[in-house]
This record gives sequence, C-alpha cells and structure tokens, in this order.
Amino acid sequence: MNIDCTFGKFKIIRTVSRKDELLVLSKWESLVKIFENSRIFMVNPKDSIFGVYLGQKECFETVQKLIKEIDYKDWDSLQLSADSYFEK
Repeated sequence: MNIDCTFGKFKIIRTVSRKDELLVLSKWESLVKIFENSRIFMVNPKDSIFGVYLGQKECFETVQKLIKEIDYKDWDSLQLSADSYFEK
C-alpha cells in the first residue's frame, strides 16, 4: 500500500517471515514525524530509504493517522466519469 500525505510518502508491506508484522518504508524526514528515531533503521542506503516494523494494530492506527493527512488539493483536477468505475 502506498500513502502520500502531508507527513510524506510511505509504502507499507507485509513481511515474509512474520505474517502479523508490517514494514513501513519512507525517507528519514517522513518517518521521524511519526515514529521515535530509535525504531527507524536503514533499508536502502543508495536511495536513502528507511523503515520501521509495526504490529498489525499499531499499523492500523498509523494508517488511520496517515489517511487523515492525505493532501486532497490535487483531487479538484481529477476527472473520472461514472462509467470508468463499471468498465467490463
């Protein structure tokens, strides 16, 4: 799942080893706005991607917080027809 909000851009994935654990990936500046910096670790030094492991309940609460901060200003230019939802 990808979330783009006022805190930054986040990618949330389920870990392979533990099905009840999720990994939130983003830039350092975005993650420290939500999590303690002691929990954040480097995932990809080349692209400066960091991560935080979360349990399902904590991830649910975090996603709720992120969704409340989605930036809707670009939605005014989004044009969808009712037919696009029901294409076969």
